[in-house]
Amino acid sequence: MDKDSSPAAVAKHRVGRPRRGTESARTDTLIRAATRVFLRDGYGGASIDKVASEAGVSTRTIYERFKNKADLLGAVISRLVNRDVATALAPEELDRLDPRQALTVIGQVITGRACNPDSAALFRIVATEAQRFPELAAKMRCSDKQRVDDAVASYFRKQVDRGTLVLADPERAASLFLQMVCAELHQCLLFGTADDMSKLDFTAHLKQVVDIFLNGAGPRSGR
Repeated sequence: MDKDSSPAAVAKHRVGRPRRGTESARTDTLIRAATRVFLRDGYGGASIDKVASEAGVSTRTIYERFKNKADLLGAVISRLVNRDVATALAPEELDRLDPRQALTVIGQVITGRACNPDSAALFRIVATEAQRFPELAAKMRCSDKQRVDDAVASYFRKQVDRGTLVLADPERAASLFLQMVCAELHQCLLFGTADDMSKLDFTAHLKQVVDIFLNGAGPRSGR
């Protein structure tokens, strides 16, 4: 057998340190493999070893990028959040819309992502494992949720400067608006079924949330 085609040589190419110049692609492969493992086994049943096997890399390769399992799950969820923040929730995109349209788009992005089966399953994993793994919940709360809050707050601050919204605390207003959007959704994610999710009328819900918010935040003559 040729030296380079031996089982040991083949394994060496398949598992271990990524080749130079392929780091971004290998990280993407890791994230996708980790997503499959977390969705299949849950957070408690997942492990770095399982992700390494799923991705076809060594555990060392994973630990070079992520501190631990919580950090890896955080990266999986951040991938979803960053995609939304970088596109639909980017302030320059929202600035092109009037407040009613912009708030509706924000709500549609949030509810649309949450209704994605993988996103919904990951949300349930974090929610159900929060007590056993508090560091996981803390990471989600302090990083990924904060990114969305910050994107909406940034839009609110610009509208306050322009006089199209009247808000004493744009950061707090952003958090409250998102809570209004997500309250019914989170309840269904935690206690409902896929069939329950499909029956939710998000169009009517978002319209009412936006109406209530603008009724309190819209400029009024003499205010």
